[in-house]
Amino acid sequence: MIKENKKLKELTFVELKMRQKKYTTVVSILSIFTMLTLALLIYFAIKSNNYTFLMLCGGSSFALLLCAVILKKVESEIMAREIE
Repeated sequence: MIKENKKLKELTFVELKMRQKKYTTVVSILSIFTMLTLALLIYFAIKSNNYTFLMLCGGSSFALLLCAVILKKVESEIMAREIE
């Protein structure tokens, strides 16, 4: 975590904006993918009466959480620089 903060402080403002755009896109895509996967898994779980399918959605949810945390760090660094 500390290493990531140092890397963010070393980046220029333009590079931070590019990272923000990239991670915003990734978070949006993963959010849509997670919702569609969850809907399909619920449908198949109800249809087959086997609810172990719902465990498969955890991987994409975890990836979404990680990307959202990184995006939040980038946005907080951008806000800190805009205040200065």
